[in-house]
Amino acid sequence: MTDYTVAVLEDAIHLLGILRDHPDGLTLAQATKLSGTIKNKTFRLLYTLEKHKLVRRDEHGLYHLGSGLIDLGVHAQNERVLLDVSRPVMDRLVVETGESIFLGVISGSDALCMAARESAHSVRLFAQVGRRAPLHSGGGPKVLFAFMPEPERAALIERFAASEQPPFTREACEERLAQIRKDGYAIVVDELDQGAVSVAAPIYNQLGQVIAAMSIAGPTNRFNPERIVGYVDVILDATGTISRSLGYEVISSPVHGVELSGLF
Repeated sequence: MTDYTVAVLEDAIHLLGILRDHPDGLTLAQATKLSGTIKNKTFRLLYTLEKHKLVRRDEHGLYHLGSGLIDLGVHAQNERVLLDVSRPVMDRLVVETGESIFLGVISGSDALCMAARESAHSVRLFAQVGRRAPLHSGGGPKVLFAFMPEPERAALIERFAASEQPPFTREACEERLAQIRKDGYAIVVDELDQGAVSVAAPIYNQLGQVIAAMSIAGPTNRFNPERIVGYVDVILDATGTISRSLGYEVISSPVHGVELSGLF
């Protein structure tokens, strides 16, 4: 069997395990002896881990596990909780709407599909977990983009403006994202997938931060204006249910005046 492991990464993981088992901390000499590596390599591993806050060195020169591991653990726990509370809602939505359902989160400058439910229709959007999409394209990605913290959002808009081809422009992107924030949802046609419509809304955590987006998506010929307006209510109800399960106090109100002109 081919071994695809990365030796230096295994050494770093082994070193983290040693520090975990010694909560009072270790000197460089002790860490070197316990890890079975040479002193120079142990130092470089610890230095790199410390740089990324996975290891910290105290005032006595002892090495301990760092706060970066707590941050990673919290994110991993949050994602697991998000998936757990979203699962029954997505199961219900795919039956209720007959369309594909997607759950996405931000990953760098992309949106990452964390979970999906595929429509039973013969003509449908392929529900691919792990699919990535640029934040400026598609219903779920645009919702995530719209609710990013302003400095990060502005920096990404500038980056996209410098690299993307027309019709992408900074002004149009800013205007569209502002409208999504005002409406609290996005309706997108022919962006991420040609001949497809996506109706998406944000999911909030207990701090009121948008941590994910959920969308109902399918082919244009099944998404007439009346159905799209109905799906806006459906997706807002679904994301509100998930947000409440995550501790967010949702103030719900009926959706009026959904604007569809210019989309088709």
